[in-house]
Amino acid sequence: MAVRPFDVVSAFDVVSDVATIVTDVVLRSTEHRDLAFVVALERHPDNAPFVGQWSRTEHAAAIAAADREHWIIERAGAPDPVGFLIAYDLRARGFGVHVKRIVVSDKSRGVGRRALARFIERATRHLAPPYIWLSVFAENLRAQRCYRALGFCETPLTPDERLMYHDAVGGFSNESKLMFLRGGDPRRVAASKST
Repeated sequence: MAVRPFDVVSAFDVVSDVATIVTDVVLRSTEHRDLAFVVALERHPDNAPFVGQWSRTEHAAAIAAADREHWIIERAGAPDPVGFLIAYDLRARGFGVHVKRIVVSDKSRGVGRRALARFIERATRHLAPPYIWLSVFAENLRAQRCYRALGFCETPLTPDERLMYHDAVGGFSNESKLMFLRGGDPRRVAASKST
């Protein structure tokens, strides 16, 4: 398996203007042998209402795609995965970096937040996107609290702007909220796309 340029993730987290060291959560590139875990976690009753359901083939395509990142989340020193994260590099199309999905088995323990913080630091350092964003189901209050704690803010968009983001990532629920990491200005990008 080829090593992609971002397979090594720094332990420094610079999210929300606070420098901390994240040492207990590790991101590693997802391998095909991880897909049974990924699909099972996605379909778990605690997760299925809040995330899309992909086949192994769709996950394998995301692993192989140059503009996608598919990560396994592990606790440092532990052999078993505890989650996964998928992100899209949409900078070339003017839409920053999109966190498509983050799912963890250890709920309400900060694992997902620390994994997302680690990913944000890596993306900021290595990709330097104009912004990082995600969509979240309106009823997924736990996830929204996590995202807000990391500095994501819900940004109201016009229907046309929302449609551009929807199309850029292949869709999300009409009820989903779009949240952008502070510092990015999605309206500026959306405005430049509509001219």
